[in-house]
Order: sequence, then structure tokens, then C-alpha cells
Amino acid sequence: MNSQLTAQVAALISSQSLSLVEGSDPFAPEHLCDFWSHGQKHIKHRRATLDALTQSESRIEAAENELEIIFRDFFAEEMLIRVVTAIYTAADQRRGQCQAEPIARSLFLSFLDVKRIILKILVSEQGLNTETLKRINATRRSIERWTDMLLGPYVQRLGLEEFAHDVERARDFGEDQLSEQNAIHAAQTWNLINAGLRVSFPSGLTSQTTAHWESMLGAVLACFPADCFSQSATIKSLRQIRYERSGSDAESSPDGLPEIFRRRMLGLSISNVSPGKMSKQISPSDSQKPAFPSPQSISFTQIRDRNQKESS
Repeated sequence: MNSQLTAQVAALISSQSLSLVEGSDPFAPEHLCDFWSHGQKHIKHRRATLDALTQSESRIEAAENELEIIFRDFFAEEMLIRVVTAIYTAADQRRGQCQAEPIARSLFLSFLDVKRIILKILVSEQGLNTETLKRINATRRSIERWTDMLLGPYVQRLGLEEFAHDVERARDFGEDQLSEQNAIHAAQTWNLINAGLRVSFPSGLTSQTTAHWESMLGAVLACFPADCFSQSATIKSLRQIRYERSGSDAESSPDGLPEIFRRRMLGLSISNVSPGKMSKQISPSDSQKPAFPSPQSISFTQIRDRNQKESS
């Protein structure tokens, strides 16, 4: 998958992320396992490729064009991982659980480790001419700006500053996006963003990689609740999802309202309503229910065991 497609998927996930964050059910452990497992296998392949091409200065010179493509694709992949990690962190915070965030952070740290290797190559200036270094650095800075734009709402609203490259720039982007969130032309804004991504990430040559990256992206999309998708497999608008979810909440149905409000909504007299019934009826079993659903736990031991079974 080339950097243009990766950037567009990152924008898609970011534009629809609130429908995932505002969900109430815990994530399916198998999807988180796939996300972490395929992501680690992909980054392991990236690291092995870089090690093979950068063992000596002569090899760097011979593979200069290939390295430029690898760096561009990797910076786009890092952008997506930053966005996904921020979304998983926000989702866990909203649900009051610790399920997806540590998995995403583990993968994010692996990407940062490979980025350190790439930056070390660029700083050393060994085997790469000046023009190539300028192009790579311009690409890196451009992708960092796009990353801060996609992370803007999470930095501005939730304070997830650690995932942004420039916190103040991300806040500015976030303030603009939040002010336009409920505007009529909000969908057109994302159309313009996708058009800008196609210009910034022109389609062309792509670096060689395995299918693990696409499998990891599939696992991320599988974490979106089923009510986010229409029958035609397209993602619904956030406004429509919120409307549909509002009818499923107990406090929004007549039976869950205080007795006096429920009777008024049904057109009944309230003269015979006793004071005890004017408060919301809560059964003992309801009072014992937890405020958040108990998350389905997942451990790295389970992931390692599954990887060993797949390799055997």
C-alpha cells in the first residue's frame, strides 16, 4: 500500500473516530490481537529492510531512490499509528477501561524505534546527496503537519498532546475543526482534506512490504461498532449514529424517566401520583450494575501464545 492510500485511510479513520470513541461496548479481543500482531510483523519487516540497505555507505548510495520511497511510506504509516493510538486512548478514557490503549501504545513505541533509525541515517548524511535529503525532510515536515491536523480535536478537547508533533499547531487545527463540526458543510471539508492528501501524497512507486499492514488496517476498521455501518457497508454520518444511539439509552425512553414526566408524555393525569413515585424507579439489581461494562481483558501473553501457534 502506497503512502497516498495510507494517508487517506488515516483521514477516514480520523473523520469517523468519534463514532468509535462514543461507543459503549468493549473492543473484541481478537481484533486487538490482530491489530498488534500484524502491526508488529509489519514494523519488523521494515526494520529488517532498513538494516539490509544501510549496512554500509556504498549500499546506501546504491539504494538511495529505494530508501527515499521507504522513508516516505514509513512517515505516512507513522501518521496513521499516531492517529489510531490517540483514538484508542480516548475510547478507553471514555469507557473507563484500560484495554486498547496499552496495545496501541506498544505498537506506537515500536514505530518510534524505527523512526529513530531513519532519523539517524538522515542526520549522518552518509550515502545520500543533498537534494535527496531536502526532499525527504520536506516530506517529513509535510506529513507532520497533516498528522497535527488529524489529531487537532483530540489535542484541543482531550489534551492528548503527546501524539502531536507541534502542540500549538495541533490546537489551532483542533479549534477550527471543533467550531465547524456541526456545520452543514462539514462533509465538504473532509472532501477538501482528501483532495489535499492526494496532492501531498501523489500515487506512484511504493516500497515493498507484506500483507500485514493491510491486515492491521482491517483490524482497526473491525473495531468500529456495527451500528456505524449502513446495509451497503458505507459508514454513516456521526449525526445519524448519535440519533440512532440516543433511542437505545435507558434514560431517553419513557419507562426510564421519572414517573411524573412519563405520565405527562402519555397524556395521563398526575393528580394521583404519590411523592414516592415521582422519583426515578431504580431496582436493587440496577443499583448494583457497574457504571461501565466490564472490559474483556487481553494480555501480551495471549498474543505471544497465539503467534507461537501460528508459526508452529
